[in-house]
Amino acid sequence: MSAAGFKPGSFCSQADSLTIDQAGGSSDPGPLNLEVVTEGELQQLVKDEKYVLVLFSRGEECTGSCKKLEQQLLHIREEIVEALGAWVIRCHAPDTLTKWGGSQEADTIIFVRHNKPMIVAASTSDEDEFLNYLLASKESNVRSLNDATFEHETQASTGATTGDWLVVFTREGCGAACERVLPHVETAAANLRGRKNVALVLREADAAVTTRRFEVTDFPTAILFRLGRMYRFPLVPITTAALTGFAEEGFRNARAEEIPKPKTPFDDVTQAIADWLRENPYQFLGGVAGSVIVVLVLVLLNSPPPQSWTKHAKKKKK
Repeated sequence: MSAAGFKPGSFCSQADSLTIDQAGGSSDPGPLNLEVVTEGELQQLVKDEKYVLVLFSRGEECTGSCKKLEQQLLHIREEIVEALGAWVIRCHAPDTLTKWGGSQEADTIIFVRHNKPMIVAASTSDEDEFLNYLLASKESNVRSLNDATFEHETQASTGATTGDWLVVFTREGCGAACERVLPHVETAAANLRGRKNVALVLREADAAVTTRRFEVTDFPTAILFRLGRMYRFPLVPITTAALTGFAEEGFRNARAEEIPKPKTPFDDVTQAIADWLRENPYQFLGGVAGSVIVVLVLVLLNSPPPQSWTKHAKKKKK
């Protein structure tokens, strides 16, 4: 299917036709270029398809490092399509690339699985290694934890007998800062698979108590739980390389903290109020101002009139 004839919402699988339009517009058994889609078509593909492997080019044209990556993808394209029914395409979409944690200064491969993007970090010099890396990453390696599952899964308080856990805390309303870090977390989880556990905690997804327990107030925040100690990730921004390096050895440069016990109900409510006031200062000030005005009005309405007003009224009657 040509890029020009590409209609979002009416896709046929790339497995049905492994020929790709060439630069001159003809179709040959040996493709020279990946199919190019627009940003809108990419979004529709991600919405409709389970697997999309996309090469983001820095410019409209694919040259230099982009061309090298494109040829490497073409060499494994047939295997990826047959194994996963994936789409393997190229796109110039700076806004989407930034949203998915990539850099507009570099040609980047991103593997989207069930609408979860992962920045491909494996070396593509070895085709078999690259193919195996993608096939092993067809499902997310990131766990989701909440108040009910955190201690049971991590066993943080008892010495983490389930292994080391790299946990990234996020919250709703965090915006681009949290959204852009998620693909890096996905990639770090793929890189650490079999050696470290990687998890996400979304505060609003029944995880508020856990978030307050570890006194997480800035989002996103990463903490490594290891052998009964916790190590706060000290670097900004949170990237794949930084997360992976921290989980493997970098944590040794961070201060080891005792795992805090769960807060008492009173302490937890107090912390919840403090967090709300910090995150909603203007609403708080507006509420205080409104309350003060209401109190002043009530006081004035229930106060006796000044004596000067009373005397003036008596003089008028005389």
